[in-house]
This record gives sequence, C-alpha cells and structure tokens, in this order.
Amino acid sequence: MVDEVAGGAGADYKVQSERLKKLWDAYEKQQGELSGMNAKIASLESDLSNRESVVRSLKDVLESRDRRMRELEIENTGLRNDKSTFDPRIQTLTSDLRIERERFAKLFALAQEVEEELEQSKKEIQVRDEWFRKHVDVFGDVQRAIDEHERMISSVRKRDTIAVKPALERLASEKK
Repeated sequence: MVDEVAGGAGADYKVQSERLKKLWDAYEKQQGELSGMNAKIASLESDLSNRESVVRSLKDVLESRDRRMRELEIENTGLRNDKSTFDPRIQTLTSDLRIERERFAKLFALAQEVEEELEQSKKEIQVRDEWFRKHVDVFGDVQRAIDEHERMISSVRKRDTIAVKPALERLASEKK
C-alpha cells in the first residue's frame, strides 16, 4: 500500500509537476509578453510625448500666425483709411503737376524765344560794332568839322556883336 500510495503519489506528483511546468511556462510566456507590452507602452508613450510636443509647437505656430494676421488686418484697415484720406490729395497734386508741366512748357518755349532773340541781338551788335570800328575815323572827322563849324559861327557872332553893339546903343539914345 505504501507502494500504491507512493505510486499514486508519484503519479500525482508527475501530474502536479506537469501542471506546475505548464504553469511556469505560461508564466514565463506572460512575463515575456508583459515585458514586450511594457517596451511597446514605453515606445508609444515616447511617440505620444513627441507628438504632443509637435502639436504644441504647431499650436504656437498657428497662434503666432493668427496674431500676425490680426496685426496685418489692422494695418491693412489703417492703410485703407490712409488711402481714402490721401486719394483726394493725390488727385489734387496730379492736377497741379499737370498744370505746372503746362506752365513749364510755355515758360520753356518763351525762354527759347528769348534765347533766339538774344542770339539775334548779339549778332546785330557784332555787325554794328564792326561797322563802328570801320567808320570811327569818319566820326572823328565829323566831330572835328562840327567843332570847327561852331568856332566859325562863334567868331562871327562875336564880331557881329561887337559891331552891332554901338549901333544899338545909338539907336536907343536916339529914341529917347
């Protein structure tokens, strides 16, 4: 009986040993799967962290872009207001510029005419000066002739005045 009990216990031991071995194998397999899962979880958490970082940076970029767009819209609105303010002034200045260009064109034409007249006058003065240089001696002769003529007239007047004076005095005394 002891052998039976020992034989029964041996068979039970083998079954228990087989069960324990199967449990141990299942435990090791689950432990391996658990380690793999933990590694996968760590990898996924790392990926998640990286993606959250990317999402944060993209949100920052979007916020920055939105802020810049709002600033540009405000600036654009201001520029539109400035444009509407300056448009009438630009039209006035354009009109004034056109008028001034026309005046300048007239003034330029007048300046050209005056320049042509000046050139013509210079040529005429040169011709006159050349004629004067050629005939200056004649003018000297004429002046000398005029001076001589005046001396002659003056001497005749003196002589006539001297001769006429006593006659006038005589006539005056006779009348009295």
